[in-house]
Amino acid sequence: MRGWQSLWADERLDEVAMDTHRLLLPRVILAALTATVIGGALGLSFALTWLSALLACEGLARLVTRRFSPGVPGSFALRAGFVLAALPINITWAWLAATLWLSTTADLKLTAVAIWAGQIVYTQNFRHQPWTLIAVSGVAPLTSLILFPFFFYGAQGTGPDTARWGLLIVALSTINTMIANRAAARRMDELTHRLREERERALEATRAKSTFIAVTSHELRTPMNGLLGMAHALSRSDLNETQREQVGLMIRSGDSLMQLLNDVLDLSRIEAGKVELVPEPFNLEDAVHDILNAWRDVAVLKNIKLTTRFDPEVPTWILGDVLRVRQVLTNLISNALKFTVTGGVDLQVYSPRPAVDGQHAIFFAVRDTGPGVPPEAAGRVFESFTQADDTISRSHGGAGLGLTISRALARQMGGDLTLAPSESGACFVLSIRAPGAEPQMPADLVRGSEPCMTSVRILMAEDNTINQLVVRAMLEATGLSLTVVDNGQQALEAMARGGFDCVLMDINMPVMDGITALQAIRSGTAGDPNLPVIALTASTMAGDRERFLNLGFSDHLGKPVKPAALIQAIERAISPDGSGRNALHDAA
Repeated sequence: MRGWQSLWADERLDEVAMDTHRLLLPRVILAALTATVIGGALGLSFALTWLSALLACEGLARLVTRRFSPGVPGSFALRAGFVLAALPINITWAWLAATLWLSTTADLKLTAVAIWAGQIVYTQNFRHQPWTLIAVSGVAPLTSLILFPFFFYGAQGTGPDTARWGLLIVALSTINTMIANRAAARRMDELTHRLREERERALEATRAKSTFIAVTSHELRTPMNGLLGMAHALSRSDLNETQREQVGLMIRSGDSLMQLLNDVLDLSRIEAGKVELVPEPFNLEDAVHDILNAWRDVAVLKNIKLTTRFDPEVPTWILGDVLRVRQVLTNLISNALKFTVTGGVDLQVYSPRPAVDGQHAIFFAVRDTGPGVPPEAAGRVFESFTQADDTISRSHGGAGLGLTISRALARQMGGDLTLAPSESGACFVLSIRAPGAEPQMPADLVRGSEPCMTSVRILMAEDNTINQLVVRAMLEATGLSLTVVDNGQQALEAMARGGFDCVLMDINMPVMDGITALQAIRSGTAGDPNLPVIALTASTMAGDRERFLNLGFSDHLGKPVKPAALIQAIERAISPDGSGRNALHDAA
């Protein structure tokens, strides 16, 4: 019984069944043409009888094959029914060929041979399938090619004998070819199976890597939130100059570590194809100047000129992901300042006119007077964990991820990042494609006056003692009233007593997690269901922000969070125009 069922275990029987169902119309047209042709030789009555019998067999097969569905494995009974339903179709064609052979018109024997040969050719489609399907489709024509020439052909002589043995050779060659094809198909099946196993192992490794990165990111961000948060709080206290410099070094070192962590996360997102752009209207010239202003102190400290040229053809307002544009330009300018000892760094922004299909091609050329990139290293600078020279990482630091990520982001924005020829130093050219946008009213004019922070009461649900101290230290200078609880259940109990304007909610907590607590808040069981709730969490993988917002959080901030970003998020959340939903992503 087990051997009988194994005949129907091949899932590709389902594919043949669905093809048989889909290709019914071409087969019916072919049968109708065949009936028309043979009607003149065998008579209209026989042609109609044969066509009716064939259509009845096709109808039976149609009833069976319509139950097969893509992606749904066929059952043992369904596959057996399909094979048995194919048998009458093949017998009907073999009957037609036998009738033609036995006709009194000798020339019709060639037509019979053509039909048997056509059946054999059609059988080759099933070389991957069980022998049962091959037998159903191939036994009748192959047997006919052997039996009819030897037992139902009375002609004698060299010509008829040669024809008999020639057809026998054709039948034997066909059988040999079928066996060889099936062996080749079996080898192909084994290779395909191994490739599928390799693909599954690769996918499993990718999933394991993503899980490792997610867990590592979460576990690193929690202690880094404590380190950087307390360092920021310490920097606002009364310190002497030496102590302030030491605290500043702590903050810069922590920021460097977080930048490396963010680069690894970005690289993981890019490899998984999960980087999502968030286009919005923004002032391109203002964005460029903001980036340069952020690096002017570094340039002044190194006595390096930092200049910009903004061609008049460049549109002032465009629709694009301003955060990603800032990320790439910041990386390019940071690299240029890092490797430039004397001279300057120049940023030129230009755009050819006119726009194509409403899309402006915008170019950002960052030139420096540093050592440049050796010709032999030009092809390696965009590779992950690679720098132009092994001594660079020792002299200037860096993991060699910035350019890899920047090029991937540039290509996702419709452009590219290339290394252009330069007489001195290096010249990296970023290009993007973006449509123009209507000028937007400044956010401060839209929002109006900010709420009085001294009258704002904040509730924070956080189980980590260090993170509690960090947030308290960040907010104590603002006059905000902060109440801290250890889990979601305590947060609901505190909210039931009322008086809070905003909630900072961690996600992973004992007793009741943040998501469960949010659901209770939005259901109205803890007071105002519309109270702003900000997810303050170390979960910052691709899609986390969107997932939390879709769950009903007013905002999402990733740890470690900076004081200014936290205060701004609270201001946006409690502002009357509801702009808190547009908070910064991953404030770290």
